[in-house]
Amino acid sequence: MRRKLLELQRKASMQARAQAKPAEKPPREVVAAFLYDRGEEVMKAAESQYPTETKLIEEKLAELIKSGRLKDRISGGALLWLFRQFGLDVRIETTIRVEKDGKMVSLADKLKGDA
Repeated sequence: MRRKLLELQRKASMQARAQAKPAEKPPREVVAAFLYDRGEEVMKAAESQYPTETKLIEEKLAELIKSGRLKDRISGGALLWLFRQFGLDVRIETTIRVEKDGKMVSLADKLKGDA
């Protein structure tokens, strides 16, 4: 009888472990794993400029990724386009660099030097 009780307890504990959900990743981590090509930079800029809206978009993107409806990775340009489609004009700091004497310099420095 004791052996049968131990066996039932073991089965019950195995079922409890199987039913226990693993800790879910926060939406930020789920989306960050899908970003590439300045995607993280766009996300940080959007978060600093529109924190509440970005959080909502982040949660929906994470939901789509978890459900398998979004399978491709998200580039920075695509993420920027998405924010703009929602009416959020996320401003990204950009620089234009050109080659001068084998070094990459900003366009402003190049024009200052040539003037």
